[in-house]
Amino acid sequence: MSMYEIGPAASDDTGFVMVKLSGRAEAATILRLLGELSTLAEQTASLRVLIDETGLGAGFVGPADIHRIIDAWRKATALHGTRIAVLASNLAIYGLNRMFQGLAGRAAEGHLSVFTEGAPARAWLLKPGPEMDDA
Repeated sequence: MSMYEIGPAASDDTGFVMVKLSGRAEAATILRLLGELSTLAEQTASLRVLIDETGLGAGFVGPADIHRIIDAWRKATALHGTRIAVLASNLAIYGLNRMFQGLAGRAAEGHLSVFTEGAPARAWLLKPGPEMDDA
C-alpha cells in the first residue's frame, strides 16, 4: 500500500511544496495525489512541487496504469502551469517515472522532470524559465 503526505505551502525558504510518497507504488494513490495537486495548483499560480519517492518501492503499476495516470494529468489543466520534480532513488520507480514522462510527451515537457539526487531536483525547480508562463 502506498501513501503520500503533502507538506505546507511553499515558503520563501524552499520555494516549493514538498510531497513524500512512500510504500509500494499503486496507481490509485498516484491518481489521488494528482487530484490533490491539481486542486492546489488552482489556488497557487506557478506552483512548484518536489515529490520525494525515495521511500517508494516497486508495486503494481504497469503500462495501462501509466496511461490512466497520463489521462488524469492531461485532464488536470491546472497542473499544466506547474513545475514538478520527482526524486526517485529506486531504479524501478525511476523507470516508471521516465516512462510516464516519455509517454506524456508535450503535456509534461518543461513541467515534469525526474531526478536521482535532491540537489539537481531543487535547482531545476527553482530556476526561472519560460515554461512556467505556458499555462
